[in-house]
Amino acid sequence: MPVCVSEPAVANCVQRPVDLVFMLDGSERMGVENHRRAKEFIENVARRLTLANGESDDRNARIALLQYGSQSEQRVEFSLTHNLTVIADSLAGMSYMDSASSLGSAIIHAVNNLVMSQGSRLARRNAELSFVFITDGITASDSLEEGVSAMRRAEGVPTVIAMGTDTDQDVLNKVALGDTSAIFRGEDYATLGKPTFFERFIRWVC
Repeated sequence: MPVCVSEPAVANCVQRPVDLVFMLDGSERMGVENHRRAKEFIENVARRLTLANGESDDRNARIALLQYGSQSEQRVEFSLTHNLTVIADSLAGMSYMDSASSLGSAIIHAVNNLVMSQGSRLARRNAELSFVFITDGITASDSLEEGVSAMRRAEGVPTVIAMGTDTDQDVLNKVALGDTSAIFRGEDYATLGKPTFFERFIRWVC
């Protein structure tokens, strides 16, 4: 009698093209320790996903990270890449902004610098463009509508990671385009390191 071998839980991830743009809130509300946990989470995601084999690979995952603060503070920590060394080194050298929060401006900056550049698209046309927001949603309201519209135009698919109870649900819903199932919640940032949360997120994005 043949032995039934079950497929791994992440079988559906294999080779599916996805460009993940992480949007990390660098505001003072985050705090140094939570910022560290968020960076660790992003690196773990990069190590868990099957990354693209090179610049011309139209399958698998690529990852980018933008940290944002006030309206004029956006920092591309690394552009869309398949290179795990670049990702790990960039995260290791990344400093915490400890600033204000302007999410709308950050989305616009990400679309104009990570997804597009001088009219040409940097994100792969065949890949799902996934925006992953790590934020509590407490942010300046300036440019938020404009930012969400820019994400829609770029055909971005949002996922929101909101830890803790002190969050702005209206903003989270707006950024998630009204899809409450795209909002991942947890008691605190330690949740990011829990296997059940992590695996659920991986299955969702890939």
